[in-house]
Amino acid sequence: MPSAGLIGPARARLGATRIYLRGIALVAVFVAGFVGLSSGVTLSERDLSEVSLWAKAYYALGLFVFGGLDLGTPEGGPAAGRALVWASYFLAPLITASAVIETALRILNPLALRVRRLHDHVIVGGAGRIALLYIKRLRELDPNVTIVVVERDGNNPRLAELQAAHKALVMIGDIASDELFTAINAARARRVMLVTGDDFANLDAAARILALAPRLRGHVVAHVADLGFKRAVPQTKLSVHYETFNSLEFAAVDLVKQRLLARFAATEHRDTVILAGFGRFGQTVLDQLQIHAHSQFGKVAILDRDARLNALNFDEGPGFVEGHERRVIEGQLRHPEVWRQVDEIIGADVGAPVIVIGTGDDGLNLHLGLYLVRRYPGAYVIVRSFGDSPFASDVAAETGVLPFQLAELVTHSMPRSWFE
Repeated sequence: MPSAGLIGPARARLGATRIYLRGIALVAVFVAGFVGLSSGVTLSERDLSEVSLWAKAYYALGLFVFGGLDLGTPEGGPAAGRALVWASYFLAPLITASAVIETALRILNPLALRVRRLHDHVIVGGAGRIALLYIKRLRELDPNVTIVVVERDGNNPRLAELQAAHKALVMIGDIASDELFTAINAARARRVMLVTGDDFANLDAAARILALAPRLRGHVVAHVADLGFKRAVPQTKLSVHYETFNSLEFAAVDLVKQRLLARFAATEHRDTVILAGFGRFGQTVLDQLQIHAHSQFGKVAILDRDARLNALNFDEGPGFVEGHERRVIEGQLRHPEVWRQVDEIIGADVGAPVIVIGTGDDGLNLHLGLYLVRRYPGAYVIVRSFGDSPFASDVAAETGVLPFQLAELVTHSMPRSWFE
């Protein structure tokens, strides 16, 4: 979609090329006029036979002024010279007019006028799902606040929704750019939310913004999706003045405290926990289980297509806590052999297991959940999805699968201060 915001890299290059070509045209027309006037061409209203070359250069430049100079029409002299003068008469005003019109359009551009007046606005870096959740909630709580979304990808399909449904100003560019920072008056913003899909870009932008605008201390928030990276980054002079968060950690804390602790308390035995999907969400769930329910669950099985690698990464990051028998099973989650190995793990357990299905594929999660409630009667099967799905909720109500929606939990876990 065409950008309605500031010029992105490609459009900036196009603008620079246009200025460059106009400059070449201006020089070419000036030279044509000067050469023509110097070739012996006579004009109906001005005698150039006795004037200096500097005067002829002045008259050639005068052709670019609206209305021009009162030189009259070319009459005598070489035919080639008259042709050059006539070409200059027509082309010089066109070049001037194009520059004036472009400048006027920029000045009168409603978005440009709004950008120059920005004050007490909220800047959101990124146009992904977390950004959309934050903006929806912000609009509910403060319908009149000006929201500026900075996104690198001008083809991001969410930009149209952000503009039409949430009245956001969309700027195409790099949130860490000093030029863009100045253009959107970031120093006068109320808050900056950095929620791009790049953890490093979010943290780097936070540091740059605070270096340029110290008054934003305490009003910059950066999303860090990698929990291990979030915990590994040391505290610095600038980092103490911005806040970091992990959206999956928000959701995992709620899942453990509101769902799993109640389940563990209702059973006399230590439940076996099966984590089907051990990407960032599954790892975050296990981390929160170890923090909040260490003594309340027993064996844990980790299932994933890249289970061994993900388990190694988890061990290097948050780390496994001793005291739980652990099995790592690698394979496709729909493959029967994976669940035969789970059968061996469950073995002679007193009760049915707790199964958390948390891949990034909502359809796969629901399909797998329906399979597992039949395979393990009485199991506590939690199925992750990102947003609300009437279909999934209807199916879950009929089958006993327990839906777990990230979007709602992430939104409600965002501190009130982020919207004030």
